[in-house]
Amino acid sequence: MAVVLVGILVFVLQDGSQDFELTKNFPAQEIQSIEINNDSWDLVVKESTDNQVHVDIEGNQTDQKKAPVEVTHTSNNLVIQQDKQIGGAFSAFSFHKQGTITVFIPKNTADQVRMVNNEGDINIRALDTHNLIIENKAGNMKLNQVKADSGDFNLIEGDLNIKDSSFDRIDVAARGNDLYFKNVTSPVMNLYSKSGEIVLNGVDEKGEMRVETKSGDIQIDYQTAPASLKVAVENAKGDTTVHLANLRATDNTDEHVNGTIGAGENSVYVKTNSGSIGVK
Repeated sequence: MAVVLVGILVFVLQDGSQDFELTKNFPAQEIQSIEINNDSWDLVVKESTDNQVHVDIEGNQTDQKKAPVEVTHTSNNLVIQQDKQIGGAFSAFSFHKQGTITVFIPKNTADQVRMVNNEGDINIRALDTHNLIIENKAGNMKLNQVKADSGDFNLIEGDLNIKDSSFDRIDVAARGNDLYFKNVTSPVMNLYSKSGEIVLNGVDEKGEMRVETKSGDIQIDYQTAPASLKVAVENAKGDTTVHLANLRATDNTDEHVNGTIGAGENSVYVKTNSGSIGVK
């Protein structure tokens, strides 16, 4: 009976499903903003090798009355819309990725790139834009070689990994996410996670950094020893370790570490209500 039931389920899930492919190309000068609204597919962003924005879509179509992804271009605004598909009584069950949306963007093309993701992984392998806005309900995110004037991330679930990237300002507000940064520079960095681990490797001392989590560990590793830094660390419950050369500390306990290196032209503020903190 179990074998028969599985066979029927697989048949129903496959019945009416067909391959979906779509390719669109746009001259870079006709694109000022890109908006991607995604229900469940994976999103991939790469750097274009020519002076065009390319959109390549591959996946499955279960709703025969409506395409799973639509691409529209009006008033220099490119919109990619992927909606939930209706394909039968068992269409709510998904045992594999339904599709992938890949966007190739030339450098300095879009003033703004905005992604609203319900579920599905996001992988940005190279991007150069003024404003990057990401709202992610569920799904892991990987960003590599991203350059933006501002980065605004609003996250609910899924890990965030950013490496070899630079921002003039980056703000991350997360609910239950682990945040991992490697060789990320920004004069203004505000990172907050309600519950989750925050790890920063290869940090540059320049600017203002604020890192906070309600429940979770925080680890900060500077690329080179800071020469002019104001340090403030708060830990309500957990171990605190600060190993920074030439730190003139006014407080140095598990609950509070305050001090200055050099003239203190830059600043770092670290806080957790429950977890360990390490700064070196």
